[in-house]
Amino acid sequence: MSDRQAIENLLEELYAARVRGDLEALRKLFAANATFEVMGSDKASPMPMLVKGSPSIMGVLQNMIAALELSNFSVVEMLIDGANAAVRWQATVHHAGTGQVFTTELADFITIAGGQVTAFVEFLDTALAAKVLAAK
Repeated sequence: MSDRQAIENLLEELYAARVRGDLEALRKLFAANATFEVMGSDKASPMPMLVKGSPSIMGVLQNMIAALELSNFSVVEMLIDGANAAVRWQATVHHAGTGQVFTTELADFITIAGGQVTAFVEFLDTALAAKVLAAK
């Protein structure tokens, strides 16, 4: 299997685990010293963050899984260049706290080493996130 195919398989597994809310599968896919970042300005939205290390990342993912149920998930575009990938995806999101349902598109930039995610950077609609979280 090519390195590119291995990375594509890992990414497919990563997104499938997130959609089904499988924290244990996600735990296996992140390196112990990985970073997870949601980009944006913390002056405009509560979503931007940077966490380091698998235990902290799993805490964030556990909260996301509990609060945001994904359906109608689809990858719009996946680009892989060496150990780096860019994934543009869309989904319908059900926010458990407010009951709001909305469709959105996100872009993730992911670095893979040793068969695990070492860096995960996500871009999302921070204005929408601020609106949804304010409605709690």
